[in-house]
Amino acid sequence: MNSPVTGHALFIIKRHEQEIDEVLTFLKATGYDTAIDHDLGSAINRAQINKYDVIVLDADIESVPIERTIQILREIDPRAKIIVKTNSNSKELEAKVRMEKIFYYHLDSFGIDDLKLAVESAIKQIRNDSVFLPRNKRNGKQQRLILMIDENDDFIEIHKLNLENHNFKVDICYDPDIAYQKLNEDQPDLLMVDMDIPVGSDGLHFMEKFLANRDYFQYPVLLFTSKVKLKNYNKLMVRVKSTLPNWTYLEKPVKIEDMIPKVEMLLSGVS
Repeated sequence: MNSPVTGHALFIIKRHEQEIDEVLTFLKATGYDTAIDHDLGSAINRAQINKYDVIVLDADIESVPIERTIQILREIDPRAKIIVKTNSNSKELEAKVRMEKIFYYHLDSFGIDDLKLAVESAIKQIRNDSVFLPRNKRNGKQQRLILMIDENDDFIEIHKLNLENHNFKVDICYDPDIAYQKLNEDQPDLLMVDMDIPVGSDGLHFMEKFLANRDYFQYPVLLFTSKVKLKNYNKLMVRVKSTLPNWTYLEKPVKIEDMIPKVEMLLSGVS
């Protein structure tokens, strides 16, 4: 007996790809009704009729500017989660897309797992169901707590779900000052810090204060920063290398498949 349909997903894509078939198979297994359209006008008409929960929009469809397409889809249904995928990224395209406050921005180079996880995360948020998929119980071992200090909702949603699916517990903190309080109260097993978060006038606020307290050096630390901004953190990185015994960093945008190996490496005490 087939699972009952619990939602609708629409793919507006320029050309059919194998990875799309994999995502469609995944969605059907979760009980989602799916549709594909290669024509934007037809897709918009379809969206008006069916009210899709998740829309995967190919940025390479050029009949209408991508930002206007997102606006049209949002006018049709403001609650729909819009995921934009592209094969050819650029700073201009990413800026336009992120200005529209989409759910997630997927680069095809990130691979199929990244896109599937983005769709899964969108569905999970729609369902508001904390047990959407069975999690890896790791032979009954206790969950390790990760404190993530960030403010990028796209980044948080996709990586939080990935970590939870690997049996980690994730606590999100948008305010660095509150994060210090959590360090003392909750004593997380690992710290994730986005060095680009614009706190006050100085995005390095958290790490500078963190490095001033030797009691914090016990925490494994995974740093995130964009390659273009890394050169701005030379002084801080020198301090990190000379003081923290267990740390590493990942360049943004972070690929799904890179996250878990780094986390497990840090938790094993090897960096």
